[in-house]
This record gives sequence, C-alpha cells and structure tokens, in this order.
Amino acid sequence: MKISLVGLGPGVHQFHFEEKPAMWGLENHPNLRANILLDVQLEKAPTHLYLRNHIQTLGRFECDRCLSEFEMMLEEVGRVMFSDDLDLVQSSDEEIRTFDPDAREVDITDDVRDLLLLSIPAKLLCRKDCKGLCAGCGVNLNEESCRCASQAVDPRWQALQQLLDNSK
Repeated sequence: MKISLVGLGPGVHQFHFEEKPAMWGLENHPNLRANILLDVQLEKAPTHLYLRNHIQTLGRFECDRCLSEFEMMLEEVGRVMFSDDLDLVQSSDEEIRTFDPDAREVDITDDVRDLLLLSIPAKLLCRKDCKGLCAGCGVNLNEESCRCASQAVDPRWQALQQLLDNSK
C-alpha cells in the first residue's frame, strides 16, 4: 500500500483504510480472513516522515491446549520513521528507513504486514484458564471431566498428595 505525499504540506495527516488480507500479501494466511483496519498518522517534515500505524483485525485460530477453534481480535501499534539523513539511518537501532524528500509516495506494505504478523501471539489460547486436553483419554477438560481412572501416586509423593486432598 502506498500513501501519496502529493499535496501534503508539513504537519500531521490522518488516513484510514479497510482492506482484505490480500492487499498485504496475506491472501493465503490460514488465520486471517476478515478485513484489516488500518489507521495511519503521518507526520511530514522537510527531511523526514514519521508514521504511526494502528491495525485491527479478527483472526480465527486453533487453541494450543484444547485444539478448539476460536476468534480473537488482533490489535497492534507500530511506528516507523523515514529520514533523508543517512548517518541517522545507519547509526540508529530504531525503525528508521531512508527517504527521498522529493518522493511522491511512501510504501508501507511491508511495515503493516510485519506488524500484523507480529500481533499474533506465540501461544494461542482460547481463554486464559484453558485446561487443555487430558493426556490419558484426550477429552477436552474445558467441556467435561476426565474419564481416566485415577492413577496411583508414587509413594515418594504420597505426603504431598495427602496435603492436596486435605486442602479440597
């Protein structure tokens, strides 16, 4: 996605986009099917551009613990600066890119796609207290109790088991 800089004077400018995942090269991503909302705040100065990108979309995932499907709102904010100062670009650890002050547009496709992919949590849980699946019988412990016979406790842990039983 390219934002036209033609006619934009110095100062802060707001843009709002609603696009399909294909716009960001994510048409084959299995979890992203809903439109992606993008709000861009662009601050233009003579020698740099500062962009604040705010994305939102609904993702469909499989829980890592219980394997049930669930939907989750993905939301993330990212910032990137474009500058014509090559020394600043090379010496900074920040997200700074080179920029031609006479450019007619700025391409934010890669930045938004990366931001969107980074908004997906590494551990996908349908809820914080998901109990997962029973290792013995495979039942979803969020929906029903385990059908396994209670396992014998190792005698070395018997005292701890008694404490646990007494606390119930």
